[in-house]
Amino acid sequence: MKAKNFLIATTLGLGGFAVGSLVDATPARAQSSTTGAIQGVITDSKSDEKLAGVTVTVTSPSLQGAQTAITDGNGFFKISELPPGEYLITYYYLEITVERSGITVGVNKVTPGHQKLDQGKAGGEIVKIEDSAPTIDPTSTTQGITIDKNYIKNIPVPGRTFESALGAAAGSQNDGSGGVSFSGSSGLENQYYVDGVNTTGLTFGTVGSPVINDFIEEIEVITGGYNAEYGRATGGVVNVVTKSGSNEFKGSIFGYWQPGQLTAGVEATPSNAASIDVTTDNALDVDFGFELGGPIIKDKLWFFVGFAPQIQHTNITRVIRRQTDCRQLLPSGELSDCNPATMANGGFADSDADVDPESGFFITDPSCGEEGLPGCEVRKQKLNIYSILGKVNYAANPENQGQLSFQLLPATVESPGVFGPVESGRKVSQLVSDVSAKWTSKFNDNKTEVEAVLGWHRDHVESDAYAPEFAGRPRQILSNQTLNFFGRGGLGTAERIENQNHCYDINEPMAPGAPSPEANDPYPGIKNCPMDLVPYVIGGPGAITNNTEQRRSAKLGITQRLKAAGSHEFKAGIDVENNLSNKARLYSGGAFIQNIVEPNIVVVTRWVQLLGRRPGTPGYAPERAPEGRFDNVCRTPNPNDDPDPMAPPSLQFTCDYLSGDLGAPGTQVTGNTLNWSAYLRDSWQIKPNLTLNVGLRYEEQRMRFSSELQNKVDPLTGVKLGKNAMNLRGMFAPRLGLLYDWTKEGRSKVYTHWGRFYESIPMDINDRAFGGETQFQQVFGGATTSCGGGRDPNIGGANGEACLTQQGGMDRVGQQENLFGASGVLVAPGIESQYLDEIILGFEYELLDDLKVGLSFQNRRLGRVIEDVSTDGANTYIIANPGEWSASEEKKLEDRIDKVDATCQAEGPSSAACDEVARLSNHLELFKGIRIFDKPSRDYNALQFTLTRRFSKKLYVQGSYTYSKTEGNYGGLYSADNGQIDPNISSQYDLIELLGNRQGPLPQDRPHYIKLDGYYTFDFKKKGALTIGARARALSGIPTNALAGHYLYGANESFLLPRGQLGRTDFEHGLDMHFGYGYDLGKGRQLEVFFDLYNIYNRQGTFNVDNNYAPRNRQDGTEQNANPVSGGTYEDLIWVKAIDSSGKETATPIARNPNFRNANARYGPAYGRIGVRLTF
Repeated sequence: MKAKNFLIATTLGLGGFAVGSLVDATPARAQSSTTGAIQGVITDSKSDEKLAGVTVTVTSPSLQGAQTAITDGNGFFKISELPPGEYLITYYYLEITVERSGITVGVNKVTPGHQKLDQGKAGGEIVKIEDSAPTIDPTSTTQGITIDKNYIKNIPVPGRTFESALGAAAGSQNDGSGGVSFSGSSGLENQYYVDGVNTTGLTFGTVGSPVINDFIEEIEVITGGYNAEYGRATGGVVNVVTKSGSNEFKGSIFGYWQPGQLTAGVEATPSNAASIDVTTDNALDVDFGFELGGPIIKDKLWFFVGFAPQIQHTNITRVIRRQTDCRQLLPSGELSDCNPATMANGGFADSDADVDPESGFFITDPSCGEEGLPGCEVRKQKLNIYSILGKVNYAANPENQGQLSFQLLPATVESPGVFGPVESGRKVSQLVSDVSAKWTSKFNDNKTEVEAVLGWHRDHVESDAYAPEFAGRPRQILSNQTLNFFGRGGLGTAERIENQNHCYDINEPMAPGAPSPEANDPYPGIKNCPMDLVPYVIGGPGAITNNTEQRRSAKLGITQRLKAAGSHEFKAGIDVENNLSNKARLYSGGAFIQNIVEPNIVVVTRWVQLLGRRPGTPGYAPERAPEGRFDNVCRTPNPNDDPDPMAPPSLQFTCDYLSGDLGAPGTQVTGNTLNWSAYLRDSWQIKPNLTLNVGLRYEEQRMRFSSELQNKVDPLTGVKLGKNAMNLRGMFAPRLGLLYDWTKEGRSKVYTHWGRFYESIPMDINDRAFGGETQFQQVFGGATTSCGGGRDPNIGGANGEACLTQQGGMDRVGQQENLFGASGVLVAPGIESQYLDEIILGFEYELLDDLKVGLSFQNRRLGRVIEDVSTDGANTYIIANPGEWSASEEKKLEDRIDKVDATCQAEGPSSAACDEVARLSNHLELFKGIRIFDKPSRDYNALQFTLTRRFSKKLYVQGSYTYSKTEGNYGGLYSADNGQIDPNISSQYDLIELLGNRQGPLPQDRPHYIKLDGYYTFDFKKKGALTIGARARALSGIPTNALAGHYLYGANESFLLPRGQLGRTDFEHGLDMHFGYGYDLGKGRQLEVFFDLYNIYNRQGTFNVDNNYAPRNRQDGTEQNANPVSGGTYEDLIWVKAIDSSGKETATPIARNPNFRNANARYGPAYGRIGVRLTF
């Protein structure tokens, strides 16, 4: 750490205690991310005099020993570091003893413990009070929800791990990213903590360690307003606290079963894409396990262990569909009956496939599953997951306590091929590991508290071929030919004979042993089973995974309380994260093949590693090649728009074709990001009912080049790379909050909050932008002859594997060749971090005991974004802040150019300095182009009403209504418009021509969202208890758009019309129910059976729609793209002309996708889950 950085850390993290050590401070016990606190003021019941010297002791089954505090001169006390649970508070004053039970403490929450003492009562008598504390935390401005184990148990949560419960928070939704969207942010902008350790997925920012619900004590979901202790998130923060042992042996044995018979049929989402129709159904879903905790040494050493396997089998039913040619559209607008005779013979066959006039889809005959047809082929996917958790809690004494925990999540999945032979599938195995250690100590008569946390999160994933004999075969994607060719066999596999017969075409060469075409081809005028838009897959598994990511983290926090114009609680800390990744660049067989059988084009893509310019070509710089490597040549078009007439049309590099073998040289790439932060905050209680929270957080993030590139010369630019690829500094994040409790009893609060939050960039950017990611693509036209393999009768054209062979001892040269990823990624000088600002105004009030209501307004606005842009038509990419580049950085670069140019003038035009001037001048123009991009925007405004009735008198209710608007031109780290998950390097800002029409309601914009959860317990005394729980949701649909392809970037990149102009999908709603019956078996044992029913009225509403108005490929396979119609309307689309593969506009109108605006993803069907649990 450099001196300047150390000074910042010292100032923010420790400087506040120079004053604290000089002042007589009251005991300090601030809550952490895994614990809570109790605080209050003790007064005389008659005079309201604040009582000093009252001894307050708290005990709980969740707490090792007891914790004690003594009230100060203002009658105030606070006891922190309390594990979540139910507590007994005992107040001792003179001869008075008062016990107050039923006090609930939550994670990262302060529970009011105010108490009035009657000094006139006779001493020696213990006064017992059964009373719950207020449900409002009067010290915090955080928005969100706390979910305890009873919620998870009695509410039908739609999943078995903690992320399935996060949707209970107001302002949250599923955005399809694999995470949960909070407060208008995308699902990749959150941070997830398990037992105080950051377990967020390193590559994309998703959930890294999905803890099973049965092992969870409590979940805290923070959706806004968090203090300086939290950072690296522009979405939400999720704290998961797992169960711990106690002074009694407790545990449970449980099991869940979701039988296929209790799952409704999946509603079809038809498309016009392929001749293979696929549906999935649950065949087996069962999980079971146990959890056990107890003392090793009472009040000293506790343990907790849990183990739970989960087994899932999914049936994948394949239906081969044959297009028909036997109908005509009648003058009435209806279709005729089917008559396959030609029109000359009185039928309706006209050599054009029949089309449904309503849907625009081809009409097809199924190959199976209907009366008179054979049963359909069913393939099975198998998933096994094992959840293992262990924890030890140790208390040396009440002032010094520690915790050690670990979690293991091994998993395997076997996925057969679907759009191809079974053997074209893959097997995947994964192991997630987490280890955490925590220690808390209190010093100086409990006036100072120190907390240290060490953590290690690791995730390893590897994949292999479904069938071992295919492990070394390249994956080949076949399209634009009929299924009958692809499925004959001869490729090592074959479709069932029923499928082949169903798709037999009269114009095909006879397959050996096949029946005559007259007997099997009812529609000889058309291709019966074309495979055009969705291809057929053969060969090996394709991309091979052998990836490891891990985070090593350390945190140190110090808390100090002091009295000065009220009561202050200072907290400061520092944390460091060292993030590491090791990613594979492997294709089975060394290549990935796209085979467009008609018109006979093969595209070969390989992972390659570049050494430098080829000897004898411009830019060559000698670099010694490792023995036996770099004997290939990779070519790519010269990106110079106006090259020298003598310059070659392509750039040539000495390169190495990377093999598909694990561990082969160059196939594993390492990445590293170092994060560190420091914070200081003061919670100043100006009065017992007036609190001011002030905090400042500082963060840095250093993203490094892969170790393979560090201190090497960029083979394209000639720039020597250092260690750090991008340093993000100066991330000062102030936080300010003000709270007022007008009841003075913790039963109300009016509050406001303002804060700035910085993003922590996931490591996908390390692998893709800073890891030398390079692929070499070759296009072979007329592949049957150019690759020398001739026509393969099992494909109906060239076999792409022939294009991998050498010709005359030399690598084959394609008609077109391109290097992707070798254009050199630049980082804009002076780049600054991505952040958002937040404002919250709100109030909460406890109307009745255990019932509180709240109303709040929340505004979140992106202030700056980091994305990659291209200012020269996708030749060079710059990681930048779109729409802004510092004038001071421009001046610095100009001064540098002038300085180097002076050397150039002195040494002559052939000098290295003149080359440097040309390079820097080019960079200057590229960087200046950043300013022409629209500045990214995302504004979230929400009004939230919440209602919470804590469980009492057999009833629990939690509900919210959110009215919100999320508008802008940038959705966030997840690009829902095209489904891309590449945080900070997505295609959203790559090209200036794609920015048109992007302003409007964003994909996560759902104006109305109603959530209502609750359960009620009917106590039948000795006959047991029945609990009925419900989970209801109702929400607005998603905005719909009209998209088209881009000639460089593919489908769904061009907004033909302004975002959201076409309205939104239907309002969605659903209801889940839980029915549980528990019976007391005596001796602390209880048996419970339960039944959960999800989507009770089977509304399989629209989760997503096909926004692709103009598919990149027409039905005949020809390519079409389109540019935005700035400010256009739906009526304008008929005039839009297609863009060809070179980016030029043609005279051909774009063809409308018949599936446009139809559902392409639905919410799941109704299903039931049966369970049993024995607790002891």
